[in-house]
Formats: sequence, C-alpha cells, structure tokens
Amino acid sequence: MKLPLTKKQMEFLLTLGIEDREYTREEMSELAEGPVYDCLMSRGWKPGPEFEQTNAIGDMCESIIDALTEVTP
Repeated sequence: MKLPLTKKQMEFLLTLGIEDREYTREEMSELAEGPVYDCLMSRGWKPGPEFEQTNAIGDMCESIIDALTEVTP
C-alpha cells in the first residue's frame, strides 16, 4: 500500500532516502522504528540539556511516525 502521508511528508522522506513505492504494513512499521526514528533522535530536538522540545525536523518525524503507526496493527 502507498504510504499514508501528505506530499510534504513524502518529500521529507525522500531526503532520508526512502522511496515513494508500495509498502507492506510491516515495512511501514520498520520505517517508523528505523530511519524516521533515527532522524528524530539525531536531528529533531532544540538545543538543551534534555530532549525537551522538538524542532521542525522533529515535528515532521513525529507526524510521519504517527501516520505510519496508525496504519500498522
């Protein structure tokens, strides 16, 4: 199935090397738990001593993770 994402979210995934194609539910889960989560953890936080507030990249990653995990069982 196609990824249940907006055009803007899909464009962001393309920057992570994730292609626009048909995916199984398992593959969608792997995307959310793998490259998107990794991007969130490495580039998705505003500077500070703790991971307290997401930046624009983090917000995008979180919205993609939400969309992908709503589809998966």
